[in-house]
Amino acid sequence: MSIPASPIASLLNAALSSIHELAQIEAGKPTLVGAPVVQTDFGVLVGMVGAVKGRLFILGETDVFAQAGLAMYGMELSGDMLESFVGEFGNSVAGHTATKLYNQGIMIDITPPTTMQGHVKLGGFVKALQVPFHVQTGATGQLVLAVEEG
Repeated sequence: MSIPASPIASLLNAALSSIHELAQIEAGKPTLVGAPVVQTDFGVLVGMVGAVKGRLFILGETDVFAQAGLAMYGMELSGDMLESFVGEFGNSVAGHTATKLYNQGIMIDITPPTTMQGHVKLGGFVKALQVPFHVQTGATGQLVLAVEEG
């Protein structure tokens, strides 16, 4: 049994809208990718259960998260503060996404964020939607949505 396309599309749209609203991040076009996805700098993972089950990854260069912190808090973050913010940013995006979906009648719960730093290969999924994005400084990142079917 497959998940209907509409909750997945709604999830992707809600996540992209949330990331833009929180940090003025401009997203590109989604593509379908296979595992593994590689992270080279910072990342955060938030799990989802409910109407849609899967994982939301936000991966990016250090400056992506520094610029997101500047947009959200009005100040530059670095060092330990930036590392802590990466998790908070993922939690904020996922929380806003879950709220947007709830308002559409789609129920999901999110897990606490898991932060990652350095070179990491992310797997455990067959296919995922990957959306490149950039911040005003030109730093790049990607939002990856790995949804489980069945």
